[in-house]
Order: sequence, then C-alpha cells, then structure tokens
Amino acid sequence: MPAGRAPGPPPPPPPLAPRALDGTGLTPLFDHHVHSDLRNADDYELMAVSGVLTALAPCSASLEARDTGSAFAARFERLAVAETSRAAAYGIDLHVALAVHAADMAGLSGALAGIEALEEYLDHPRVRALGELSLRNGGPDEVEVLERQLKLASARGVPVLVESPPALAPFREMLAPLAGAVERSGIDPASIALLDLDEQRIDLLAEHPALRGLGGYGIAVAPRQDALFQIREKQSHREVLRLLERFGPERLMLNTGLHFGSADPLGLARTVHRLRLHGVPEQIVRALAHGNAAQFFAVPHRVPASG
Repeated sequence: MPAGRAPGPPPPPPPLAPRALDGTGLTPLFDHHVHSDLRNADDYELMAVSGVLTALAPCSASLEARDTGSAFAARFERLAVAETSRAAAYGIDLHVALAVHAADMAGLSGALAGIEALEEYLDHPRVRALGELSLRNGGPDEVEVLERQLKLASARGVPVLVESPPALAPFREMLAPLAGAVERSGIDPASIALLDLDEQRIDLLAEHPALRGLGGYGIAVAPRQDALFQIREKQSHREVLRLLERFGPERLMLNTGLHFGSADPLGLARTVHRLRLHGVPEQIVRALAHGNAAQFFAVPHRVPASG
C-alpha cells in the first residue's frame, strides 16, 4: 500500500448461500442418470457430500449378450437390490430404471423373454421407470423390442428413459424409427425423457411430431475436461444457460450421466454452483437439479437430516 493512503473499506461479505424451501440449506440434488453400478462405490460418497441425496440408475448397456429371460432378470435383481443397498451405505437414496437394452440382445427370443421378466420387476418399490431404451443398429428386432417396451410402459403407467447415441449422426438416424415406435405403441410422449441431449439434438426433435411433446430433456453436465476415456462430452454451465434462454426450464433435467469411463461424480454439483454464480434464480436451480426430475419420476423430496 502506498505511504499515506488510508485503507479502504473491507469488501462486502459474500451473499448467503441459497437455501431450500424448508430452510435446511442448499437444495438437495437429484442425479437421475448415473451408471454407478459400473463404477467404484466411493463415487457415492462424493455425490453425497456434494449435495446429491437422491439418484436414479438406469439399466444401461452391459455389453454382455443375454439370451434368456433369467439372464436379464439377474441384471434387474442386481440393480434393484444389490446396487440400491450399496448406495444406501453412503446415504444415497437410489432408485432404478430397468429395461432390455438393445446392446445386450443376443437375439429376439431372449429379448422378449427379458421383457417378460421385466414385467415382474416393474412392481419393485425401487423401480421408478423403464429404461434405458436404445436403438443401436435400428434393425427390425431392435425396433420390435423397443415398441413392446413402450407399450408395456404405457400399460403400467411408468415413465420411460431413452438413450441418445454418443455421435450426432446415429442420433439423427434413430429419431424416425423411435418416432414410429412411439406412435404405434400409443404411449403418451409426455411420459418419455430423452437422455444426453444438447441444443442441436433438441432442435432435431422438432422434425418429428411424435417427439415434440416429450416430458423431459435429460442434460448430462460437468465442467469441461480433457479425459482419456470420456465416452460422452457433457454440457458446461454456459451451454445450460443457452438452453435456458432458448427452451426455458420446464423440461430440462440436469444429471451427471455418470458412465463407466472417465466421468465426474461431482459434475452436477459443480455445474449447479456455476449457474448460481451466474445469477440463475434459486427457484430455477431447484427445478433443473431436483424438481423437474423428481416430478417426472414421482420420487419423493428428500431433505438433509437436521440436528
């Protein structure tokens, strides 16, 4: 400090952290897209200390060809029972979505047997949705399995999660058969959420009338990283701000999309923190990071334990 200059006033204190509606602290986060069954259980602790109290693990591709109903049922059992117990040890209230994934089909007969097994598991108290549904080669067997599961979800009144391919070209190719299956199944598009979306992919949905009324846009988020084994590129807070500007907050649902490669279990918390720093109102933050997904999956609101 130059001689003779009086010190200026101290900087103002930082603003108080936004609080949940009940005053218990920051809004609890709901990470509705975590493939945590494919990862180290310590990720649950990182998620919990970052504010994630509730999570949902969809049945993703295991890349293990399953040719019997019992083979699919074994995967369903592991997710609904063993994995939810593993998460509970770290304080995470884990729910699951179950489905016959296209990448795990060894053939049509085994996949159809898997759907029969799936019907029984939809009554499990940890199961909140049917998913992830997927198209990999778009062949008639895959489309039939997709359509049958959409009909099942419609009949049972459960929401649906549909996976987006990592690359844009196969995503574009998937939309026409997906739209056709949605129309033929009679399912309400509002009960379907597409995962791993970005601005360009949301724009492409408008080209298919059956996909314009989807109930949720799942946005996998994390600060930019240069990872060696990053399967998907996540959306940064800047891209989320752009999505908010163009589409509004009503259907946007933020998640980590935590996969078995290089991924950040703190990605949701870090992105939400940056959105707050950029002035996004807390009511909108709550909708993006908890409320929209909790309503879509009918998951009860959890608050941190007090005292």
